[in-house]
Amino acid sequence: MTKSHHSDTRVLPMTGLWWASFDWARSPFYYVVVLYVFSAYFSEAVIGDSARGQAIFSSTVTIAGLAMALIAPFLGGFMDRGGAKKPVLLGLILLLALASAGLSFVVPGASYSIPLGMFLLGLTGCAYSTTELFHNALLPAAGNVRQISVISGLGFSLGSLGAVVLLLAIIALMRSPPFGLVEADIARLSGLFSAIWMLVFIIPFYLGMPDFHRAGASWRTARLLPATWEPIKATRALFNEYPNIMRFLMARMVFMDALNALFAISAVYVAGTLGWRQSETAMMGIIATCSVVIGGLSAGVIDRLFGAKNAILIELFSITAIFFFQIGIKQDSLLFGLIPLSTEEAPREAFTHSADLIYLVTIVPMSALIIAAYSSCRSLLVQLSPPDKIGHFFGIYAMTSTVTVWLGPGLVAVATFMTDNQRIGFGSLAILFVLGSVLMIGVKGAVTSDDADTRAPT
Repeated sequence: MTKSHHSDTRVLPMTGLWWASFDWARSPFYYVVVLYVFSAYFSEAVIGDSARGQAIFSSTVTIAGLAMALIAPFLGGFMDRGGAKKPVLLGLILLLALASAGLSFVVPGASYSIPLGMFLLGLTGCAYSTTELFHNALLPAAGNVRQISVISGLGFSLGSLGAVVLLLAIIALMRSPPFGLVEADIARLSGLFSAIWMLVFIIPFYLGMPDFHRAGASWRTARLLPATWEPIKATRALFNEYPNIMRFLMARMVFMDALNALFAISAVYVAGTLGWRQSETAMMGIIATCSVVIGGLSAGVIDRLFGAKNAILIELFSITAIFFFQIGIKQDSLLFGLIPLSTEEAPREAFTHSADLIYLVTIVPMSALIIAAYSSCRSLLVQLSPPDKIGHFFGIYAMTSTVTVWLGPGLVAVATFMTDNQRIGFGSLAILFVLGSVLMIGVKGAVTSDDADTRAPT
């Protein structure tokens, strides 16, 4: 950085727009490949068995999460000690785009397709997470303290909007496949489309966004590991000095793993249990992505009315209730068979059964509540953290999001393998919702001068 942002009074500087444009370029990959289109294609068309497909896909996400859990704690410190971040970020984006495009070679019936798909999905997962770390590290270069919240929110909005645009384009191609292709071919090529989108729209970020690193820092001279590293001792000290904050971070770690897994596996689940096609899971993705705007707006209202801690509990209880209702939806009934439904197909192109429409309706509040929970967690951490420790605790906040990212998908994988039942496997996430809610009840929501967590460091 060559110029300070502190005197800039604009709501959104151009550097903030360039920083946020990165999410417009990168985020659609996750929505298209991991959440809604390629994941369902991989499970149904390539693996060919719904329960086995969900288990294999969940295992792949788990392996990638474990890899990042090992790498992330070291990578964060290494980034702080290193030099210019944009060249490294460019290399990571190229790797992500190349691996995403390589998914086009995962075709049904080929002996190499399942291992190749698992390898490329794992590689893209690690690359995607690493680009997020480097991108977030550039946020101080995007604007001053007053501008950061606007810039960060703009990035989230642009990423979701870009995902909607790309998903709509893919749905249009699925409905009228060109060049003699079929719907499954478009789903198979969704990784290639995401790679092209990424490489085209990353250009504004690289042309306009300044770099950010310590003066004189260099990757050549940076130590890969810190000079001293005593994780057990450091963690114990944090629990002793800031028990309430650490209790909250542990609770969030548990229920956030379940929320992330719910997002990542939902397309695979509905493809298997309700028989949704790739175009239908893509449309579900569009509805879910549009719903996050509602969640972002409602989170602030709920926080002001009930406080951030109570808002999280309200959001978690509501998510758990909707989740139980969702897994009780079958093609011929609701509430695990208690309420019968007509199985007659309606004369429309998609979502032809009553159960399909009912499940689709539940996607709106579920997606909104998940994003609201993300926002409320961030608000609560700001309230709980001492002013001189906010950066430190947000670092732990990011690390705990990575260290156990495998827990939710791993639980689904184990439960599905053990029962050979997709509904039971997916429903096992309720364990993490309940456990996370119980842990959250023990968190103090209000910060007062008497709280141990607010004392000044000695």
